[in-house]
Amino acid sequence: MKNLVVLGTTNNLIIKQVDAINRVRNGYRLLGFLEKEKGETKSVLEYPVLGDYQIIPVLMEQYKDLVFFNHVNVSLDEMKTADAVLNRYSCERISLIHPAIDMNRVCHGQNCLICDGTVMGANVNIGRHFTCRLHATISHDVTIGNYVYVSPGATVCGYATLKDGCDLGAGCTVLPYRSIGKNSIVGAGAVVTQDVPDDVTVVGVPAKIIRRHDEPAGK
Repeated sequence: MKNLVVLGTTNNLIIKQVDAINRVRNGYRLLGFLEKEKGETKSVLEYPVLGDYQIIPVLMEQYKDLVFFNHVNVSLDEMKTADAVLNRYSCERISLIHPAIDMNRVCHGQNCLICDGTVMGANVNIGRHFTCRLHATISHDVTIGNYVYVSPGATVCGYATLKDGCDLGAGCTVLPYRSIGKNSIVGAGAVVTQDVPDDVTVVGVPAKIIRRHDEPAGK
């Protein structure tokens, strides 16, 4: 059993995910959580907040078989900041995949979170720091970049491409062969029938651009 430390305290879903893994195999002993800076949070459920990122080298000396999971989800920039800290200390990162999910013929990078009820098709290629929440569907031959977030109930059809940093809202649908651009956002319930360019927000059925991210909000 490896010792696990989680960066980020905003969501206790990680605890349930670790519990599920440990029920089927000798997985992880969750030591606790870390925050970017010392704050008021003392615990997440029954697990302690151990300190801020500066305590990482102390923990690495104290515990053998120590692994980390970056669950900082306040913003993409904050997640990348946490990644830089873990890289600085050469920390080993794991992926947390619910044991009920069939990951046969699926390739994924480090630090992926794939939650209960997700359906994964064959020949899916996933980068680093992919988050897939409850009951999402990723069909066959889908290509997914780094730092991609898929909300509950979203559907990504066959041969679609999700580029780095894009964010799919709850219940949205990306039709076959469509591409979602870097850092773009697909609104909840939207249906993507055409390729989405980089750095935009799309909503509606069919999905249309309502904002370009280099423009002021509300313009």
